[in-house]
Amino acid sequence: MKKILQLVLMILCISFLFTGNALALGGLDTTAGGAGYVEKDLLKIGGNALNVILSFVGVLFLLMMLAGGFLWMTAAGNEDRVKTALNLLIAGVIGLVIVVSAYAITAWLGDTLRW
Repeated sequence: MKKILQLVLMILCISFLFTGNALALGGLDTTAGGAGYVEKDLLKIGGNALNVILSFVGVLFLLMMLAGGFLWMTAAGNEDRVKTALNLLIAGVIGLVIVVSAYAITAWLGDTLRW
């Protein structure tokens, strides 16, 4: 289990590097910065931060599904490992539903309350 945790942490660190590069929007932020444009819109900054957080949630969900599936497939009839794998899969799905629901409610409220 310790090796799985180390692998998950390593993949999260690597995904952080790729997510940061994805926010560059193909170099547009670098070009805008070179031209003297500074982003001061709070909604735009918050949206970028939310995109990064949702990217991490997606990676975490994928890792939980892979780990749960791996544990289940390698359980070899051990009921404790199957139960652990099933709990991991259920926790991943519940977490994803909560995060997506929170995002949907926030987006709806933001559109409704915008004047």
